[in-house]
Amino acid sequence: MTTIVDKFEMNHRIEKLNRSTSSRLILSKVEGLKNKLKELNLDAFLVSNFYNIYYLSGFKTLTSNEREAWLLITKKNNYLFTDARYYENIKYQILNIKNSSQKSNILIAKLITPQKNLLQHLQEIIQQEQITKLGFEADDLKFNEHQKLTNTIKLIPTEKLIIKLREIKDDNEIEKIKKACRIADHCLSEIIKTIKVDQTEKEIAFKIEFWLKNNGYDLAFYPIVAIDENSALPHYDTKTNGYQKVKQSSVILIDFGAKYKDYLSDITRMIFVGKPTTEQLNIYNILLNAQQKTIKGLRKTNDPKKIDAFCRKLIADNRLLIYPHSTGHGLGLEIHEYPKISEKSTDAIQKNQVFTIEPGVYLPRKFGIRIEDTVWMKEDNKPEVLTHCLKNPIVIEF
Repeated sequence: MTTIVDKFEMNHRIEKLNRSTSSRLILSKVEGLKNKLKELNLDAFLVSNFYNIYYLSGFKTLTSNEREAWLLITKKNNYLFTDARYYENIKYQILNIKNSSQKSNILIAKLITPQKNLLQHLQEIIQQEQITKLGFEADDLKFNEHQKLTNTIKLIPTEKLIIKLREIKDDNEIEKIKKACRIADHCLSEIIKTIKVDQTEKEIAFKIEFWLKNNGYDLAFYPIVAIDENSALPHYDTKTNGYQKVKQSSVILIDFGAKYKDYLSDITRMIFVGKPTTEQLNIYNILLNAQQKTIKGLRKTNDPKKIDAFCRKLIADNRLLIYPHSTGHGLGLEIHEYPKISEKSTDAIQKNQVFTIEPGVYLPRKFGIRIEDTVWMKEDNKPEVLTHCLKNPIVIEF
């Protein structure tokens, strides 16, 4: 009698699916990593990070914070390790992973069982493929996992190897992010219409989440909805707090993003209840001018440190407090990726990166203002803003 495990091992070479475009993109990502391994003189690479596994294979488990899958990239093959709970998932999630030039499957699924754990699988493959130097994600692997693995093979630590590959998006990824931006724009324009006096921050956040899920999408992250003095806290925790209510003359900061096919968007807008004060309007216009000039300035330099300094100077020249966070961050499968646009960044702005530009001005115990857009760097240093929800002061009257 054939068991599920037997069947899995018999059919472990993933069957071909009719999604050639997506599989070709995944194959190119794998090849990009293999080129890096050659540069580092590594025989193989063990991937433990949830998002990096998905990026390189098209496979993901139920949650990102539990270790339910591993990926091993070698010179000859690529191996996916998971347990029986995901047997069916693999057939549906994995795209067409076949190397047509070699006429062989390049993703081999291995089942982790009580009888054959990850270490035993690795020992077998290491012996078969004569692997002596195995790279791993030092910024992801847990200490106890590292201890167990060091008994099997010499481990070479690396940091940010795959996430730095992820910062350059392919056409498919960019289209998904564009769609996520359009969804966020639509959502926010609808949510603004529902804001009313005595509504709490949590209620507005719930309406954002409900709108997205009701339309078949999801949150990129839990929304920051901050009213009045709470908006002066750059990373206000709406989920834990969120009880401040809208009132006449309130200032409302909404920072959120949409998720579309696992790719994210990020946008921040300000809503004024009733006519904003002269101080609020002046700060808003100074900040908007700084943000727009910074985006245009992306044409002149690819140095994130200079971009960050340029934006901060525009605000400081108006005798306003400098914001305590970076000017921007990359995004994609995660809300914070590379490049970092900050005073300590060692990155470079390149074609097909997607990142935010999000300066802010925060007056403690009064209010804060932040304006954020998602930006795509096209060819020839041409930035394109992907979030288009109204950027003139948004004023609602009751």
